[in-house]
Amino acid sequence: MIPVGEALARVLEATPVLGAERTAILAALGRVAAADVVSRRTVPAAPYSAMDGYAVRHTDVSAAPAQLRIVAVEPAGTVVTTAVERGTAVKLFTGSVIPPGADAVVRIEDCEEDGDRLLVRAPVPLGANIRAAGEDVEPGQVVLARGTVVGPADVGVLASVGRSSVLVHQRPRVAILSTGSELVEVDDVPGPGQVVNSNAYGLAAAVREAGGEPVVLPIAPDRLDEIRASVAQAARADVVVSTGGVSVGDLDFVKDALEAASFERLFWRVAQKPGKPLLFGRLAERPFFGLPGNPVSALVCFALYVRPALRRLQGHRRVHLPVVRARLAIATAARSQSSGALSALGGGAGLLVGAAELAELPAGASYPVVVAESALARETPPF
Repeated sequence: MIPVGEALARVLEATPVLGAERTAILAALGRVAAADVVSRRTVPAAPYSAMDGYAVRHTDVSAAPAQLRIVAVEPAGTVVTTAVERGTAVKLFTGSVIPPGADAVVRIEDCEEDGDRLLVRAPVPLGANIRAAGEDVEPGQVVLARGTVVGPADVGVLASVGRSSVLVHQRPRVAILSTGSELVEVDDVPGPGQVVNSNAYGLAAAVREAGGEPVVLPIAPDRLDEIRASVAQAARADVVVSTGGVSVGDLDFVKDALEAASFERLFWRVAQKPGKPLLFGRLAERPFFGLPGNPVSALVCFALYVRPALRRLQGHRRVHLPVVRARLAIATAARSQSSGALSALGGGAGLLVGAAELAELPAGASYPVVVAESALARETPPF
């Protein structure tokens, strides 16, 4: 039996980063870039107006009031060739290209227009309200660095430089193997001594939340030959997660089936509760997690060990759930603390971690709490 920290270190050391695949930029959201993306474009391609107004020469409007003559109108999406000369202006709109000769834009609310005559009521600084060419992106600039988690702004930047697809690390396919002759499928009515295979669905949801692609395999009853066949099928995925059959009972055949498949065991049993009988190793060079059959134990082990591995496979650097410190005051225990009572985890904000040698956690002491990322969201506005 090994400590939690050592177990987690062994998991991450044995977990490689998957290769790359090309995907549409919208489908890349939340995934990790596998290569630098270098722009071949200038963005914006030409200087443009930051607002509705008039393109002018700074020397004509450095003092106010100033009288000018409007010589052209340039809606956004068009380009006029009329130059702005001494005493003239071109009416334009947000996004309009700055016409030749202009070096400032005066806001429309600072002017009065009468036919082709323009009265500028306020002085305008040089370069006012002009966005320079290349202000956002220049040719040769890395607009998405390798290892970056693609966010909404990155998708927009990729679109602006004409990249409709991008290389990202692959999502791991995760085979979920549930063992146990007592298990039935979700649509079946459990008979005496039977339970619904809820682990498969909870773990599949957890895999999807972590960015993986779950592949739920048929239930394997407690027979060595069937578990061996299921293990062989599971080994085709990038990661294998099994539940049940890794403890010391007479019908715990998973370890036996793995040994027949040349499984490389890296550890079995971790000094934690729940989730002590955790098995981890390599099956056909793929990470294999043998999770306990109790649903609470299975999901706790998933959060602490499997989730970081799935994140690592996808190229993430920040693979662990956030941890906050909490000062214990008065706690009300959930109705059941059994590792089989899955409803106790539902709606929970986190897992409080206490030292193994403490039978009771004293009020006033501070403890680490592993929280789901969604638990850090706020009900009230931050400002």
